Amino acid sequence: MIAQITAGLLFNLTDLITGIISAIKNKQVKSAKLRDGIFKKVGFLICYFLAFLIDYYGESVDFNLGFNVLPVLITYTCTTEAVSIIENVHKINPDLLPDKILKIFAIKKGGD
Repeated sequence: MIAQITAGLLFNLTDLITGIISAIKNKQVKSAKLRDGIFKKVGFLICYFLAFLIDYYGESVDFNLGFNVLPVLITYTCTTEAVSIIENVHKINPDLLPDKILKIFAIKKGGD
């Protein structure tokens, strides 16, 4: 459980850092966009906590979904953040990622 949450947090943090670097590099730093990104990350934290509560304490109040929610949430989080990280890396250095990887994630070379 701790390892799963740590993985999610590391993906969140990497997305935030690469997003900030991309904005600085491309001279697109905007406080509103940064604030929205931070609130998105806070939303993920709340979801991790809620999933933890459901998985580990749900049965004590007769709330059981029949599967653990946290691993599903972490998989979703890491997948969406990985795509965002790849987009950010592409904005930082368009030549760094091979065309094949960009194509998998529908990212156009030289485009946003």
